[in-house]
Amino acid sequence: MKTKKIFSLFKPLKFRNSLSNRLLSYILLCSSALAVIITLIQLMWDFQQDVGKIEASIDQIESSFLQPMAASLWNLDEEQIQIQIEGIMNLSDMQYVLIHEVLGNTEVPLIEQGTLKEKFDISRKFDLTYQGEVVGTLFVAASLEKVYDRLIEKSLLILVSQTIKTMVVSICILFIIYYMVIRHVNKIALYTRNIKLSTHNKDLILDGRNHHISSSSDELDELVYLLNKMQKRIVAELTDKEIAIEELQQERDFSATIINSSSTVICCLDNNFKISTINPAAVILTGYSQEELNQKNWLDIFVLDDRKEELLSKLTQNEAIHSIEIDMHDQMGEINTLLWTFSAFYEGMNIKYLIGFGHDITPQKQIEFEIKQLNDQLEEKVNIRTAALTESNQQITHTLEQLKRTQQTLVESEKMASLGGLVAGVAHEINTPIGISVTAASFLQEEIDTLKNKLTSNSLSRTYVEELIVRLTESGRLLNGNLKRAADLISSFKQVAVDQSSEACYSFKLAENVDQVVTSLKHKLKQSRCQVFIECPEDLSIYSFPGSFVQIYSNLILNSLIHGFEDWEGKREIYIELKLEGDTLHLNYRDTGKGIPDEIADRIFDPFVTSKRGSGGSGLGTHIVYNIVNQLFKGDIQYILGEQGCHFEIRIPYKANMDS
Repeated sequence: MKTKKIFSLFKPLKFRNSLSNRLLSYILLCSSALAVIITLIQLMWDFQQDVGKIEASIDQIESSFLQPMAASLWNLDEEQIQIQIEGIMNLSDMQYVLIHEVLGNTEVPLIEQGTLKEKFDISRKFDLTYQGEVVGTLFVAASLEKVYDRLIEKSLLILVSQTIKTMVVSICILFIIYYMVIRHVNKIALYTRNIKLSTHNKDLILDGRNHHISSSSDELDELVYLLNKMQKRIVAELTDKEIAIEELQQERDFSATIINSSSTVICCLDNNFKISTINPAAVILTGYSQEELNQKNWLDIFVLDDRKEELLSKLTQNEAIHSIEIDMHDQMGEINTLLWTFSAFYEGMNIKYLIGFGHDITPQKQIEFEIKQLNDQLEEKVNIRTAALTESNQQITHTLEQLKRTQQTLVESEKMASLGGLVAGVAHEINTPIGISVTAASFLQEEIDTLKNKLTSNSLSRTYVEELIVRLTESGRLLNGNLKRAADLISSFKQVAVDQSSEACYSFKLAENVDQVVTSLKHKLKQSRCQVFIECPEDLSIYSFPGSFVQIYSNLILNSLIHGFEDWEGKREIYIELKLEGDTLHLNYRDTGKGIPDEIADRIFDPFVTSKRGSGGSGLGTHIVYNIVNQLFKGDIQYILGEQGCHFEIRIPYKANMDS
């Protein structure tokens, strides 16, 4: 396990073309070159030492062997000379020894030993002198082959040891460099490669290093700190730039929108006073398309002939043109008056464009003309209009009185119309149980006739009687249930009708009051596929006008059915909530229909306001509710905006009994 952990440390060094490989190559190259140089120096030193030893041996021959050898040669003692030659050959690296005997002027080879070569590495020749007379010569030669062999062996040993040592040292150095530098550089490179310039970027933190600069921080810490700081600065600058670009885009779109939607003619003229760009207001004013207006001379379009020279001179001399009235002909030949102002757009020191703003004041000029005409006949018109105004006021007063009477009549008619709607609904609801009761009664009559016939014919059986009892029991149950249902509907309708047609004030339960209205409108609710959900405490009573409460419920429910759920594919639900908070009764009415159109939402309680104008809508339903709540109950009703469907919130002062 320890070996695997050690080798795992070197896995990052396997990346091809990495800084680690290059560092390893450079370290090995430098270490190898240094090892070779050191080896060469060592070999040269050893070579000099070995050569010095050989020369020292030769010097030893001169000091130790010459005199004895000269005496032996003088005495012609060959045996002794042979012994001396062997002694010389035993010296280090001696290769060849030759002794010449001098006979007169001639040297005669006497004794030799060793290997003779054409050329020797080290050789020397000595004279053998005995008693002042040269009796012979001694030639000795040494070979460097053994020296070379030793040097080769030594060089191989040195190179192998230096190579191993270099590799180990290089790998150790590389590991230290990797651990101290390369891995951090790799992390910095990986972070930089994957960096995304956003505010959500995390800061780069090197393994085993502090996040902040301190006294123990080195160059890498400072580099990481500067990189994080630079990244944040770039993100901040990019964010500011994006915000600035977005704001510039918004300002450009805003300016373009203003220019395009402005009723003022805005045009851009080049140095020849030709139109470069112009807004749609000019198209509406002149009748020409924008393509026709582009590259046309401004003077030809917006100036009459009698003033062209004057304005051309002013434009050429760059005179200020501010709020000057200029007449023009449109495509139909009509004369329009525009109030022109020009501003210069500079590029450097030169004028690049002239921007003209022309405001159409033709209506104002016409009004001025009409005012001038009116002033001429002011006194006569004042008298005439005063008389007409007096007569109009009388007519308006009379009409207003008629409208008030008509409004009151319509309100009363609307109240009775809602009662008529209840009559039709209840009649339809009663029709079903009455019809079933009639059918059951007819069936009972048939069974009685059959029983009479069987009694007369004495054919009555026990089985028939038992079956007859079952049929009569079922028919009686069906007849009783449907008659009770019809009686409940009639009772509910009677109560609602009495409440609507009278202004009686007494204590009543609110839950029963609203249930009676829903029961009376059950037919219309069924036709509209609408469900009503009521939330009201069973024991909640109030001393008030039950008929007015019925008016409120019936008007709101009918409004939802007629206006809210017509052509509506969504949920068809009505929620009525009644609750008591302190001295105030809260009535919340809400449906899930399409709601009230925005154009009439703020006038919903005004009389004759309806979305069904011309389709049978009177516009008095919510007005009646508003009058009942505000005038009769002294309460408050609000239409809640911003919700799905229609939502009314009603607050009424609560009275528990007659005394309160």
